[in-house]
Amino acid sequence: MSSEVGPLEVIDGLCSVTEKMAQLVKKQAEVIAQADIAEEVKEELEAMQKETDGKLNVLEYKMRRM
Repeated sequence: MSSEVGPLEVIDGLCSVTEKMAQLVKKQAEVIAQADIAEEVKEELEAMQKETDGKLNVLEYKMRRM
């Protein structure tokens, strides 16, 4: 029995880790939203999060279809 990991297993693992990282970023965004941080910085971070979430969703969808 081989202990090698196939490419699909690696992709699945990367998808799982990426999802956990996205959850962490969302929690951090909640904390930032409640913190005393300049509104301009909050807006910039929110925009970055939304853009990244969108890209991650597209990539995860494509990888899971491989």
